[in-house]
Amino acid sequence: MFLVDIQKEIKKIAPAIQLNKEKIKILFVEKLQNNEPDFLHMFQDDVNKIEGFTMSLIDMVFGAVMQESLKQFIPSIKPMVHQYQSLGLLPDHYKNLGKYLIISIREALEESVTHEEIIAFQLIFYRLAEIATRLEKSDYKKVKIGMQTWFFKSFRVVKKVQESDLVVLIYIVPIDGNIAPIHGTDNFVSVRLTMLNEAPSLQKSYRVIEKTGHKGYVMIINRSANDRLTDYLFNRLSEGDTLEITLPKRNRC
Repeated sequence: MFLVDIQKEIKKIAPAIQLNKEKIKILFVEKLQNNEPDFLHMFQDDVNKIEGFTMSLIDMVFGAVMQESLKQFIPSIKPMVHQYQSLGLLPDHYKNLGKYLIISIREALEESVTHEEIIAFQLIFYRLAEIATRLEKSDYKKVKIGMQTWFFKSFRVVKKVQESDLVVLIYIVPIDGNIAPIHGTDNFVSVRLTMLNEAPSLQKSYRVIEKTGHKGYVMIINRSANDRLTDYLFNRLSEGDTLEITLPKRNRC
């Protein structure tokens, strides 16, 4: 059961956060750009529509305090954990995300936020981060290719089919020959690609399916995404090229 006083403090701060969300997200992105640029690289899609990037973490806290226990909230947090894991977010990264998010909230709200409200938000955020970390570690233990946990893995493009003006299917197979099965529907993988003389590399999530007789995955690339990595995969990627791919995950946020 949540402590009643913590719930009250977070519920008091919620309206001010919603009112100042634009300021919070601008401060948050600035701090990541200055201190953790790889985070922005990981969340390239969400940074382009920055509201979802910042508020999803805040909404996680707000959603949790509406529950009688954190255990009840675990099913709600799993989709976000799976997406973050596929993007390359490691358990320790939550600490830095939380740090800069809380600093941004404090700076944005200034005198309108109390020390008690900030502490309450911080306590719940880091408790949820601990749960997310346990979920991620459990997944890492379950999925092993050879002797190493699969994080990013090299795949070769064996076929590229243009379904329409907006959709391309990219057939990929693991270079080492080892593949993990896809379970259920609505799966996605993250692609990481380093462009020539550029750093950091580009990264984005794409829907992935299985095709009968194909010993790999088929990525669905939708041109309407309108970003550099999608443009590269749609127009410049060729059969025989290699890509770094993460383990397929379900329930994209």
